[in-house]
Amino acid sequence: MPAILSLVLVAAAAVLCWKLAKQLEAKRQKKAPDGDGCLEYRTPLAFDECLDALAARGEQDEFEYDCTRQPDGSFLLHFTLHKPTGQPVDTLYALRLDAGKQTVVTLHFLREAFGYREPVFPRQVLDAFLAKKLNAAPRPQEPDRP
Repeated sequence: MPAILSLVLVAAAAVLCWKLAKQLEAKRQKKAPDGDGCLEYRTPLAFDECLDALAARGEQDEFEYDCTRQPDGSFLLHFTLHKPTGQPVDTLYALRLDAGKQTVVTLHFLREAFGYREPVFPRQVLDAFLAKKLNAAPRPQEPDRP
């Protein structure tokens, strides 16, 4: 009888943990930037100037990155920040550049190195990076509709 009671309690604990994990994931998705981890910026630079700026690396860059072109015309933007006392922070974004009167820069979060489902770099770091590199400003946020 105690074995059956133990199995029931373990199963109940597993179900409780699963429900709590689902609730936390739902909360995280509600707080995600622009709903889907997608950030949009606008820059006065032309498409080619954006590519040149991303190709230029300097000592003033906060972290290392590479930007490789994909067959579909998009880019993979891979950020790496080596911390002296721990593991490197490693983030991968899909980057898309759309030419026009202003070039639209779209970043879509793909993954973190250790399987995190949200970016380790705060949005302010990305805003500062793109402002410095591409003179890009974030797209104004639309007010929430009731």
